[in-house]
Amino acid sequence: MTSHSGASRAFTFRVLSLFIGLYAAQAITGSLVQTGLPTVLREEGMGLDSIGLLSLLFLPWALKFLWAPLVDGVCVARFGRRRSWLLLCQSLIVGSFLVLSQVSPADHFELMLCMLLAVAVFAATQDIATDALAVEVVEENRRATVSSAGVFGGYVGFLLGVGAWLPVYAAFGWQASMLFMAGVVAVLTIPAVAARGIEQSAPAPFAAGLSRPSLSASFRRSEYRRGLGFMLVYQSGLRLGIALIGPFLVDTGLTLAEIGWLKGAGGATAGLAAALAMMAVLRRPSGRALMLAALANAILFLVLAAVWAGLLSRDLVMPLILAQSAAAATSMIALYAVMIGWCSPRQAGTDFALLQSADAVLAIAFGIAAGFIGQAFGHAAVFALAALLLVAGAALARRLSIASELPLSVDGALEIQGNKQ
Repeated sequence: MTSHSGASRAFTFRVLSLFIGLYAAQAITGSLVQTGLPTVLREEGMGLDSIGLLSLLFLPWALKFLWAPLVDGVCVARFGRRRSWLLLCQSLIVGSFLVLSQVSPADHFELMLCMLLAVAVFAATQDIATDALAVEVVEENRRATVSSAGVFGGYVGFLLGVGAWLPVYAAFGWQASMLFMAGVVAVLTIPAVAARGIEQSAPAPFAAGLSRPSLSASFRRSEYRRGLGFMLVYQSGLRLGIALIGPFLVDTGLTLAEIGWLKGAGGATAGLAAALAMMAVLRRPSGRALMLAALANAILFLVLAAVWAGLLSRDLVMPLILAQSAAAATSMIALYAVMIGWCSPRQAGTDFALLQSADAVLAIAFGIAAGFIGQAFGHAAVFALAALLLVAGAALARRLSIASELPLSVDGALEIQGNKQ
């Protein structure tokens, strides 16, 4: 990560609130698709295989790498700032939720899905600019802080997109729940409005006249390709394991309100605790932290499989889900800190978008796979397979720890140093 004179600004309350607000706004849409809608539809009797197909709404996150070079290029060549894109995308998300409040899911299900797809496109585009901003203005020794802030923001969004949305929907219906979402995103945009001047310390590589951002430039770096491959293996188990958590909770007998508070307030609290703990112990990208997080998730999924199989009491479900939320947060913080270092400041949005698009492809593929596996063999089979994949990810993370692969320098080359993790 490039050092520059204004880097200290990135850690004022104003700037941290910017990242928290932006990541929270993204997470609202993802939480609706991943947990909110599947939970409601399962309660109404929809099959697991059909619910799994809702993962196709993650397509914008899977495909955002296609327009990431455009966002990078236009931001630099014409606007010179990320903030314009961020405010535009936030406004479009608010407007989309307002339109959705007038669309009845019962009467216009296909139109509702199209509108949610549009929201996902706007959120994915905002994500490109947000991640690029993090790469540009954050020093190497502060990556864990921004990583923790991003995950914290994600849990705030999840708290609002599930923990608040489900009770509002259950009590007042669809229209009120969508108006609530529009208001929430508008409030989360306030830090972006107040963040004028944040990019004054952007590094020199974003000056005009440099080569245009491109996907080919990302793939030309062998270290970036290895990082991408590692992430695909590492995330596969977690994506499979969390795909049907909402329907699993319904099938264990929990009500919508209970699930909303468990996955919302409870999950956000667990994630926040994990983020604070990681801020205290994680000083730089760490393969060892990745390994331990993967193993923790694997153990928890195995215990959930045992609960579903009747080997353990279902009274354990709530504490296990809270523990899994904390473990997932720990895993994402450790992974995010490493991913920031794989991105060149010359095309930060493009590099990070490609990584996250690959992760979104995993979410789609393993979400669909979880639906069919769960329908055919039950939740225990899904959790057991997820644990097996997580163990494979932990093994690769152990190799990363031994290799001590560290972040990208200004010119985009990965520095392999001998620092101990």
